[in-house]
Amino acid sequence: MKIKLLILSLAAATAWSGCRNNSAELENISDSTAVVYMPQAVIAPAVYSFEISGKGDSIVYGACYGGPHSPASDINVKFKVDASLTDHFNTNNFTSYPVLPEGSYELEQSSATIPAGRFSTAPLNLVVHMDKLDGVGSYLLPVTIETSMKVNEKLRTAYFLISGRYAANPFPMLDRSNWNITGFSSEETTGEGATNGHAIHSLDGDTATFWSTRWKASKPGPPHYITIDTQVEQKIHGISITGRTDKNTGEVKATGNPKNIIVELSRDGATWNYTESFTLANDKVSTVYLAYAQQARFVKLTVNTSQGDIYLTHIAEINAF
Repeated sequence: MKIKLLILSLAAATAWSGCRNNSAELENISDSTAVVYMPQAVIAPAVYSFEISGKGDSIVYGACYGGPHSPASDINVKFKVDASLTDHFNTNNFTSYPVLPEGSYELEQSSATIPAGRFSTAPLNLVVHMDKLDGVGSYLLPVTIETSMKVNEKLRTAYFLISGRYAANPFPMLDRSNWNITGFSSEETTGEGATNGHAIHSLDGDTATFWSTRWKASKPGPPHYITIDTQVEQKIHGISITGRTDKNTGEVKATGNPKNIIVELSRDGATWNYTESFTLANDKVSTVYLAYAQQARFVKLTVNTSQGDIYLTHIAEINAF
């Protein structure tokens, strides 16, 4: 869609030039009003989402000339990535996007020409290597122009906001053999039988058993939480949650499985330096990808609401990848 918009923009600039050449009203207007700009800067940020794979994806960029007449001589335009403008954008828009990492993108050209008599450079390609990104979150890439001509300052810089998505989970599940549960809000110790309902059953590898928050002796409401020590600091890309199923039908249980959750990560179990919220469908297995993969040892999962909006929650298995 963005490529189509750019093509239309470039085409419109050319069409407008034809109209102006036929209009006597424009003949006496000074070229001092003319400016150079990036058409991609009209929408700030320009948002793109690509599937994360080994192939490169392209975004079109370029520069245009706006004025009453076509330029009498060539206009040279330089393009550069200015990472420092990320902070400027975040401050002005109350956001916190990280800059797109070096090595994950390439500008096809760092300079181009708006030819005499024309109103735009040729379309250029910004190639993004999504497989170099570590997460499905959004990254910002400011591309700005320099030229000897007057520039429309509001349209000098295009802010490309780029995020990824996975068609399927490419990551193996982490080894849970040494994982320990270090804390939980409550567990049902009697109502589900002697070998069920305890927090440890969320790590036992058996989808027929589960952790349930207390419901027999008391009925504490959300939020409910469980904290896990994976015993080793490692990169975590996301969390997989297996919900409780109905023992009679084998289908996912209609109520109680997590719906609105918070995932927190820590290196020491004391300072939780990464937090992200998710909303889950009532699926047997829910997979959530972190916006930005993290080095962590401890995982805390908080359930703020459950399916059916009831007071308890239950989880059959918790995995990380």
